[in-house]
Amino acid sequence: MSIRKLAVLSVILLGAVATSARAEEFANKIPDRVWVDLGGSTNELTTDVTLAGKNGLGASVNFEDVFDLPGNKTTFTIQGTVRVSEKRRWVDFGYVKIDRSGGRQLQQDLEWGDYFFSAGATVQANFNTEFIYGAFRYDFLHEDKIRISGSAGASWTNLGAGVDGNASLNGGAPQVYDVQGKIGVPVPLVGLNLDWAIAKGLVIRSYNRFFRVKASNIDGGMYENGVHLNWYFIKNLGIGLGLDRYQVKINEYTTSEGNKAKFGYTITGLGLYATLAF
Repeated sequence: MSIRKLAVLSVILLGAVATSARAEEFANKIPDRVWVDLGGSTNELTTDVTLAGKNGLGASVNFEDVFDLPGNKTTFTIQGTVRVSEKRRWVDFGYVKIDRSGGRQLQQDLEWGDYFFSAGATVQANFNTEFIYGAFRYDFLHEDKIRISGSAGASWTNLGAGVDGNASLNGGAPQVYDVQGKIGVPVPLVGLNLDWAIAKGLVIRSYNRFFRVKASNIDGGMYENGVHLNWYFIKNLGIGLGLDRYQVKINEYTTSEGNKAKFGYTITGLGLYATLAF
């Protein structure tokens, strides 16, 4: 995370803490004003992209297979929530960033939009993602041991991909091309959350969030879900184990130049956290 983004996230968090209500206890032990899971996650990744150029539809490319991009990556992650009223209102936040690069000698010809890479060419590729999440959450059910809530927010999503190698463009002479593309966009998400104290100091937390759009130039969506098991061995500190899944699926996207693309990207992460409560 850059210093600027870390500063922005810190200001949001500190502002929410400053205006939040006094702490109560959940699961007969855990303060519930601020909850934070902070640690590392080992992620399994799959990336499939189809890019159609002016000459027609290119082949579907799996970045992990074709370009030897790492299919597993361990990264820092943070998730948390701050209570901003006496009982039912919360602000959620989260952050994860995964950058990957790889390269290999192609085993077969590859058409990438208007670019044609011949078998035997050495091609380098990169794929970078970043998700910054923030949302307002309200408890429909708020009991001593169980809470069910709905959320509305957004994930600022940065996606960047590139291919670098010797290729021909629209049938021209082969030369070295560096084809890069990136996008940063806020994706609105609505969701459902469950916090369940199954024993003293032991809590299950789960979430499901999604967004779906079908318009003239895009058909696709974003989906996030996860479940965390947190054990607080002292009042303010514990350990947590979490399984989280992020999926971006674009069935069809038409660029301003009229090219068409399909995109599927899935992150499945198993995390180990220090879990904090105040």
